[in-house]
Amino acid sequence: MGPPEMSKVGCHLKCFSNNVNGLNSPSKRNRLFNRLKKEKYNIIAIQETHIDRKHTKLLNKGYLGQHFIAADSVKKRGVALYVDDKFPAKETFKDNEGRVIAVTIDCEQEKILICNIYAPNGPKTKFTKSLRDNISNTEFNHMILLGDFNGVLDIELDRTNKSKRVKETTSLPQNLLALKEEYDLIDPWRELNPKKKDYTHFSNRHQAWSRIDMIWTSKSLLTTISEINILARDISDHCPLIMVINKKNTIKKWRLNENLLKHKQDINKIQAMTKEYFSINDNGETNSQTVWDAYKAVARGFLIHLNSSKKKQKALEWNRLNKEIEVKEKELKSNPRNREIKRNLEILVKVKESWDLEEVAKQLKWVKQYTFENANKPGKWLARLIRKKKQNRQIMKIKTEGKIANSDKEIRETFQIFYENLYSKDNIKPEAITEYLGKQRLDKITDVQRFELNREITEKEILKVIKSLNSNKTPGPDGFIAGFYKLNQPEVIAFLRKLMNQALQDKIIPESWKEATIIMIPKEGADLSDVRYYRPISLLNTDYKIFSKILANRLKEFLEGWIGEDQTGFLPARTIKDNVRIIIDALEFYEHHNQKEVGFLSVDAEKAFDNLNWTFFKLLFQELDLGIQIQNGINSIYENQWAKIQINGQETKKIVISKGTRQGCPLSPLIFIMALEILLKAINKDTNLLGTRIDKQDYKYLAFADDVICIIENPIQNIHNWIAKIEEFGRVAGFKINKKKTMILTKNMSKKKQRVLQDISGLETPSKLKYLGIWISAKNNQLLDLNYNRVWKEIKTDLEKWKNLNASLLGRIAIIKMNTLPKLLYLFQNLPIIRSAKLFKDWQRVVMRFIWKSKKARIKYSTMIARKTQGGFGVPDLKLYHDACALCWLKDWVKLEKTKILNLEGHELRKGWHGYLW
Repeated sequence: MGPPEMSKVGCHLKCFSNNVNGLNSPSKRNRLFNRLKKEKYNIIAIQETHIDRKHTKLLNKGYLGQHFIAADSVKKRGVALYVDDKFPAKETFKDNEGRVIAVTIDCEQEKILICNIYAPNGPKTKFTKSLRDNISNTEFNHMILLGDFNGVLDIELDRTNKSKRVKETTSLPQNLLALKEEYDLIDPWRELNPKKKDYTHFSNRHQAWSRIDMIWTSKSLLTTISEINILARDISDHCPLIMVINKKNTIKKWRLNENLLKHKQDINKIQAMTKEYFSINDNGETNSQTVWDAYKAVARGFLIHLNSSKKKQKALEWNRLNKEIEVKEKELKSNPRNREIKRNLEILVKVKESWDLEEVAKQLKWVKQYTFENANKPGKWLARLIRKKKQNRQIMKIKTEGKIANSDKEIRETFQIFYENLYSKDNIKPEAITEYLGKQRLDKITDVQRFELNREITEKEILKVIKSLNSNKTPGPDGFIAGFYKLNQPEVIAFLRKLMNQALQDKIIPESWKEATIIMIPKEGADLSDVRYYRPISLLNTDYKIFSKILANRLKEFLEGWIGEDQTGFLPARTIKDNVRIIIDALEFYEHHNQKEVGFLSVDAEKAFDNLNWTFFKLLFQELDLGIQIQNGINSIYENQWAKIQINGQETKKIVISKGTRQGCPLSPLIFIMALEILLKAINKDTNLLGTRIDKQDYKYLAFADDVICIIENPIQNIHNWIAKIEEFGRVAGFKINKKKTMILTKNMSKKKQRVLQDISGLETPSKLKYLGIWISAKNNQLLDLNYNRVWKEIKTDLEKWKNLNASLLGRIAIIKMNTLPKLLYLFQNLPIIRSAKLFKDWQRVVMRFIWKSKKARIKYSTMIARKTQGGFGVPDLKLYHDACALCWLKDWVKLEKTKILNLEGHELRKGWHGYLW
């Protein structure tokens, strides 16, 4: 099958910026413009022209490109921008004092906002507010903010230190730095020269140098900058800056336009094409896998043509609609009392509005529907969220072999090398795996379980899975969204059934099921310049995901009974809060039994999903005797895989994958927890591994997928046995302990004994550790401060940052629901420990202050927190949410089903941190 349609785009921008300190002198103007003409810049920004409005024609130089000028009424200030004629440019905003001029340019399907500024030397509050308001009303993909900022970012690096008696250049004010952060702007010169000292302006008065002339860019542009330099002074007391952007080879993959699946006439055309294709090609002469991949190629070509035709038709209709509106407007002006004309005009305007909304709706795949419904200005709001999301995904630099890679090419090559090594096949002998699995004495599965796993795949199963898929989720390399498979096409369902059963019988799958596009998701709080701290998520083709989800559903039913209750990841009716609850209860148990020493070993595995050995889980399936069909199905997937990694909109070369489970595949987490369960069963069976034991019940470990924490009594004596057990499993399964991040939280142990434990284990013994997003320490009375106070501080910082956001009342309520509530709700569910009503009142006060923009509330609080069905606004009542979560804990005591938790939690009902619940 041929590659999806894509287009390569490129953008070369050579930028110049300089504070010229006056251009009223003809000779100075000529010197400057002649030099700029020779250098052939695409973007020229000059500040302090000192040309008043009456004489701006002196700055009109056609040979420099399109000119945009902001001037004062007097010979002060003044800024000008020149844009190369080959870049369509449009003036966006400017001021009347000659401090700001901004244009947007079209650079190969993307809009770049270029702002040339001359900031005031004194207070910048009014200037920054005006700049922020203007930027917020502009739609763009990237931004370049350049000019004379009249302030420095770092007082240590960006200015020389002279006598304290003279007034030195000050650092930039907080509101301008907030704007920089809000729009994800960076100082690329500083990013590329972290410790270097260089300056752009010399003050004769203060005899001091400073770097007040800067170019700020969006994060997304940093890796495209091939050059940024400070030049020597020439015509003024400010040094010029030059920057070269080479934005090349951005890949735009084809993705099925979901609007083609909404209209009956388009669906009929697609169904007719499908029917004709299979009637001609499903004849037994060509293997089914090739026929299927060829069908997707034909369907893609058909859909591209259909979309193109509809666009042309829509453009014609759009022009016709505008002309009709113009005609009706003229008729209404001639005859303003004619109701029929007025009614017809209103209908035409509503049709146009519906088309506008359709364009906005296309962007909703980037953001939540709720945001769209409640935002003040949907178009600008959506554009901003999309831009923010793209900037956050930008990888700006990566460490490689002691150096820093800053360019897209170098970053891409670094990821390519790392993942080629990571996914290369391990030298683990199958005999060693077989011997290890034989020692575990695993029971074979029952005949009923084997029958359910290996029965033939039916059309009913396929349709059930297709119905459960998100219609508009990001597709794989072939570009087909799930909505395509939800069309009523019996030929497609029948052929998928044929393909899938061939995979079960003959271990053959289409070539397109073997490919993936890997995107990198940064790990929270990690060093993002380290290639290891990114999580690879595979974007897989939807038809493959249908097949793998059918297998996953079957496997899940079997694993519910086979996997122990202490593994809570990816299985129905198991929750993450049970793990945290047991850890907290265990800490409380040892608080009362302080004669016992205990360690909580938080195991961190290096790239756990990506290092899982394929041979290990294949031999495990044989050992359990799962059945030949289910093994064929899974083995067909894990036999020949490849992927390309997408970095900053560009792709690496093809990478062959020989181990690991793809994160993004429905089967992946189940295969992983099934393999890990062998280790967990081995720990449970080993009587030499001592954990907590209460009333003949053992508490040795808790796991949520690869997040494992082990409870070890007498850790100094036992830690070697535990680590040896884990490493024995790792040698055959590819599970590698990361000793730099694996830690032991101790309780009832002196500092001296902690040091002994640290020496013999080689592991850190911190005072607190983070497990499943919850900070835990040896004392439960620190839980409130470690978790709630920490998270609330982050929330307050966010709300402070967003207080000037141009959002409506409903928009601000939506922000609280989407940002503040989820963070607190996770804590409520895992740690319902708040006893002070004052804390909730303080939190709610901050929330309401944000909603009302620090002004007096105009609606009663009771109405604000009431549900919408009761005439309220649905503002979250934080205390109500917390108490509801606490009741969920009480529910377990009423139902008495989770005996393992209740046995530990009830060891002394009248004492303990949870005692207030009763």
